[in-house]
Amino acid sequence: MSSERQDEIHFLLQEHGNLTVIELAQRFKVSEMTIRRDLKNLAALGLIQREHGRAIYPPITPMDTLLMMSMGEAEREKAKIGQLAATLVNKEDSIILDAGTTTLAVAHALHTKCTVITNSIPIASVLGNREQITVHMTGGEVRTNTFALVGPMARSFLKGLNADKLFLGATGVNIERGLSTSNMLESEVKQAMLNVAKEVILVAHSAKIGQVCFHTFALWDSVHTLVTDSGLSNANMEALNSQGVKVLLA
Repeated sequence: MSSERQDEIHFLLQEHGNLTVIELAQRFKVSEMTIRRDLKNLAALGLIQREHGRAIYPPITPMDTLLMMSMGEAEREKAKIGQLAATLVNKEDSIILDAGTTTLAVAHALHTKCTVITNSIPIASVLGNREQITVHMTGGEVRTNTFALVGPMARSFLKGLNADKLFLGATGVNIERGLSTSNMLESEVKQAMLNVAKEVILVAHSAKIGQVCFHTFALWDSVHTLVTDSGLSNANMEALNSQGVKVLLA
């Protein structure tokens, strides 16, 4: 309950900019001491700032700006994709969340007790505050723009893991050419994730269907399920079904 309340507090501060401890205590019908504990946890994660009996949503950082730009007009669709994908996580699952804005939407919607492995700094920031979720981060070099951890350290961390599910992102999603990305370092980490997951769930906005990027890191025989939005064409859905990929529309 406390983690859900803290998520709601974070969203409220995003909307209002700042709120007092008294206002939050009245809104959630809990004690001021409880709210102070919530704010202390959120501040420790760098999600808010505390000041003289009130909480403040911090100025937008470069990371926030870049991620918001990536979400763009597809923000609502990605949020729905994330909500649907999160329902596929069972209690006590071990899952991998790939870096990306759509997998970040999965993280925002995830409240099931589970173990999460990720190479995404934003995803770790979202889930690190949820008591029922254990988060493990790969090491590695931080990529500008995506804030993904890549390189030999990230790949080495993944070796030997046995994940129940992988929630995978891709920049390019093409019926003929498979899944691709524009960066080789990220591509290598994605391939390492694919090697250790029992089930692969691709989360992708329908606008990506048809795109091809620099390097193909997987073909459709590696994917069990695609979670996308209702913009997917009937022809593409039939083509994916014919390749054995289950399609879920948010």
